[in-house]
Amino acid sequence: MAERVKGVRDFTEKEAVLRQDVLQRIREAYKCFGFEPIETPSFEYLSLFTNKSGPGIEEQLYSFSDKKGEKLALRPEHTISKLRVVSGNKSLVKPIKAYSIGNVWRYEDPRKARWREFIQADIDVFGSSDLRYDAEVIACIDFAIKKLGLLSYTIRLSNRKVLQSILEELNVAPIDSIQVLREIDKKDKVGIDGVFKKVAELIGSDKAEKIKLYLEGKSEPKGDGVAEIEKVTSYLKEYGIKNVSFDRSLVRGQDYYDGTIFEFEYNEGQYSKVVFAAGGRYDKLSKKFDSDLPIVGGSIGFDVVMEMVTASTTEDFSESYCVLNIDSIDKAIEIVGKLRQKGLATDILLDKVSLSKGLEYCNAKKIRYAVIVGKKDLEKGEITIRDLREKKDNKIKESEI
Repeated sequence: MAERVKGVRDFTEKEAVLRQDVLQRIREAYKCFGFEPIETPSFEYLSLFTNKSGPGIEEQLYSFSDKKGEKLALRPEHTISKLRVVSGNKSLVKPIKAYSIGNVWRYEDPRKARWREFIQADIDVFGSSDLRYDAEVIACIDFAIKKLGLLSYTIRLSNRKVLQSILEELNVAPIDSIQVLREIDKKDKVGIDGVFKKVAELIGSDKAEKIKLYLEGKSEPKGDGVAEIEKVTSYLKEYGIKNVSFDRSLVRGQDYYDGTIFEFEYNEGQYSKVVFAAGGRYDKLSKKFDSDLPIVGGSIGFDVVMEMVTASTTEDFSESYCVLNIDSIDKAIEIVGKLRQKGLATDILLDKVSLSKGLEYCNAKKIRYAVIVGKKDLEKGEITIRDLREKKDNKIKESEI
């Protein structure tokens, strides 16, 4: 038996159908907010990603050389590829509201809901520093999540400028600031005392104590970051979004964020405290690509969301049809053609089968309606449609199909 590569998955039948349904609902939500698709290649020049994050990032990439020796890499995200497209295309009308939904690849240890090949469903606004677009991105993701039936969550909101201003007040060197922020980002895992210990090792206990007081809510934040948080919060209220909380320890792992940052955190059941969508503003990132495009964006963690949707989905019959060829293949094909022309999802058993075998097939695949093409009905100009969920038969004139 052929083995599957480590860190990737196969999807079949109901699971595959549900994944496509969820992707379609996310896509429709993005389109409702005026975001348009940008499609990029699965692989790019390796330098596109190392220019952004440094050569160390190559350890996390699927990189390779092609037959001419060009160094390439499978895309680990969508934003950088989209930035390449929009920064090199002056004809695009700004602000550019773009979404990308598709596979990305990262070489990391596979564990629950973390894979080497996975789907990102993200949105970005290129070309505007207006904070209303920060709210627009958050509201769009909120709209998509609600369309999936996930309702119990909190939007954690902060701004990188808040912590950055504290570090600048404390005269923390830029190279140390990056590591301090990374340690603060671990607060939910190690607690405030755990953060204090690590930060004290980096910048000394006196400075670490002041950061601890801020994280504990014993000192108030100041500066532009606070004003920006207040603005974004007020803009979100205009969208009717009130489940927003200021999170002092929110950092987001990526070093390129420089303004608004946010996370969607689930509040219920086995997925309580799980972050399933996130993003923020990264106005300076485009400068690494000889451009000057303010950017704000966000992404839905599709694989995490799929687990949550699957857990909340009760297995039921799909609103689809299957035409059972009991006695007449010609008539069965004619009927299935009419149903498909109406846009109805319709399977057909082309082999002649017994009624029991045909119904067994429909039940196994959770097809709700079996269209039974049998000799006795056809003699009367009728067909039988069996509702397998309700366990009811409905005879109709063939002309009324």
